[in-house]
Amino acid sequence: MLPYLFLAPAFLCSGQQAIIYSQNGFNKAGVNPAASGIEMTQKINFVFGIDRRWIGFKHAPKTNFVNVSITIRPPRSYHYWQNLGGYVDNQESGLSNNNGIYFTYAFHLLLRKNVVASFGFNAGVRTYFLDASLLDKSDPVIQKTDFRTLVYPDIIPGFRLTTKKFYLDVAGRQLTTPSLQDYRGNAIGSPSKLNPTLFFSTGRLISLNEFWLLLPSVALTMPFVHVPNLELNTMLYYDTRVGFGLALRNLNFVTAIYQMKMIKNVTVGLAYSVSVNSMFYAAPNSFELMIGVPPYGMLNKPQGKISVSRCPTLDY
Repeated sequence: MLPYLFLAPAFLCSGQQAIIYSQNGFNKAGVNPAASGIEMTQKINFVFGIDRRWIGFKHAPKTNFVNVSITIRPPRSYHYWQNLGGYVDNQESGLSNNNGIYFTYAFHLLLRKNVVASFGFNAGVRTYFLDASLLDKSDPVIQKTDFRTLVYPDIIPGFRLTTKKFYLDVAGRQLTTPSLQDYRGNAIGSPSKLNPTLFFSTGRLISLNEFWLLLPSVALTMPFVHVPNLELNTMLYYDTRVGFGLALRNLNFVTAIYQMKMIKNVTVGLAYSVSVNSMFYAAPNSFELMIGVPPYGMLNKPQGKISVSRCPTLDY
């Protein structure tokens, strides 16, 4: 019985941390559904990836996701367009695991030249479950615990403001799912709450010369109960072909990022993180891999004095 005292926080938890990616600009729709299909000229949008924290540490966090969507543009109007798609993800972290499946919708409105306001949401369900293989089912405490529950409706709203040189993201998670309890009353833990979380992100494109483009950004994940998570990120792009970046997350991770355009509309992004807290002595290495349409920054040509990108375009 004594060993399970150390598992008590898993059953008495009061919050759940939202998913955080080092390449937020790559998996835009996964963080903020309003960013899905923000590039009007991109008909099909897709990105999939994996994140592995603390490699070598048993039962370390793992995340997998797939996002596919299609942009619907009116035949005669360029003042607005829509995006429809789906998003699926999976998270594993010690005893706790969860799977989510969502329908994605985004509406993009051209306010004036090069200024777009976007509204969107993810709507779906999420299944939370415990890995029973790690528990002693003969224990009376364990016998009274449900190992799986379906939580719905999980609605993730978002807003995005985008210009040619700037973006601002606002999104909310776990706002409509306050607890780990299904419609039958089955719950994981007693009590077991989900922590509503707000996400803010902003970045600005800076043209350095005819080939180099700088994109500094800040992302803030704010659970209503726990300590906020702050990530500082700077990406440097060369001629929309490759990108190099560094990120710092809450004095816990230092991350190096490399992105490369493989073919016309497909980019590969790799982020390698080193723990700079006490986890450095146990499992310092983490990585994140994403493949999909180009992230924000990889689509933008530098605008130097004689850059052809200064000519009018039909992007929006």
